[in-house]
Amino acid sequence: MAYRDDAGERLEAPTAEGPLRAELSARGVKLALGSRTLIIADRIATLIEHHRKHASKDKRQSIELPGIVVVARDVPHEDLGIWIEIDPGDPARCGMRRIFGVEPSSLLEPDGLVALAALDRLAQRVRTELAPRAGDIRKAIEIGRGLDKVLVADHGDRYVVYARRLFRDRARFAMAIHTDGRVVVTEGKTTKEITVRSQHGVTVWGDYVRFADPHGTDLAKVAIPWIAPEDRRELARRIGQLVDRNPAIG
Repeated sequence: MAYRDDAGERLEAPTAEGPLRAELSARGVKLALGSRTLIIADRIATLIEHHRKHASKDKRQSIELPGIVVVARDVPHEDLGIWIEIDPGDPARCGMRRIFGVEPSSLLEPDGLVALAALDRLAQRVRTELAPRAGDIRKAIEIGRGLDKVLVADHGDRYVVYARRLFRDRARFAMAIHTDGRVVVTEGKTTKEITVRSQHGVTVWGDYVRFADPHGTDLAKVAIPWIAPEDRRELARRIGQLVDRNPAIG
């Protein structure tokens, strides 16, 4: 559902946690769900945890936004997530942090498909509104559940994958995959560039996404822990599509 008034555009969509309400105006974007509210205005994101009875006891956190802000959809669960860049000027600390997330209503519910369509419309409008803050990222998807989601940022000519490390509050750069087959991976504190030109050279081995040459020899392995095996396979599938000679990006 969407409607307009003097304050701007308002949209609403059912979710697993209740109605998600979005307000889009010249001042910024506001998302409210249950006891949580996110406000993005100017270069500040404000997170509010509302007290059940007294507004004066609400918990507020203000976060400066020196870098990009992206709207990501989950594959295949259809969650909606808002991610922000943290410490973009510091190579040792920079990364992406998910500051707001929503799970869709179950498709097994009688109105599950209708609810998902409403969430799709809301997400698209929020993405359009925040597009000027997304830099050159054309699309963002997240894979996994809970705090351990992997973010895949589509820059058009490459995917950049961010994954959370143990005891860290942000997802850090894990690898970059280019359409010409070049893959940049992290190895400790250094990076390594390899070339993979076929989807058959991208597989899953335990907690790792594995890259191999046509003879099956290892070129590199990137640890992507904390997500389910099927989610890791989905990540490898998408990477394989990108590097294949005839990519078909889904």
